Amino acid sequence: MVFIDTDVLSIFAKVQRLPLLFTVFNADLLNISSAVERELHTGADKGFNFVEHVMALHAQGRIVTYQPTDADQQFMKTLPWTLGLGERETMAICKRLGAVFVSNERRVKHHCLRIQIDCVNLAETLRVLWEFGILTQSDVRIIIDDIKAKDNLRFRTTDPIFNESVT
Repeated sequence: MVFIDTDVLSIFAKVQRLPLLFTVFNADLLNISSAVERELHTGADKGFNFVEHVMALHAQGRIVTYQPTDADQQFMKTLPWTLGLGERETMAICKRLGAVFVSNERRVKHHCLRIQIDCVNLAETLRVLWEFGILTQSDVRIIIDDIKAKDNLRFRTTDPIFNESVT
């Protein structure tokens, strides 16, 4: 079971590559927390057109929203308030369900490791695309260029994506 954070959904939506997330995680369904869904609605209300692609998959039942339980809400209180509500809520749900959290925030990954939640970041997701033969390295480089242009995201280095010695 995989939960995707708003940042990763928005990145893949902006470059029109949302279907790759289903392929990378070998999943028919992707999951979000209710707070992430609210963040997406806020983006749509602000006129961010890329959200329409995410919400279309949500309407088709391919992206499923999970509500936090009372226990999740109690667990969220133990997480740093410096994390966003969507991140804390998703971490709590992932902890309870033993699910994987996909986020591009280093601090999220740090806290996930600390509390034993499997967390995958953008670089690891992009690496899987070529390592598992889903795309070529050239295709992944094109996606990276699209991400830089359309999301204004800067990669410090692409070594974790392409360097064979990095795991």
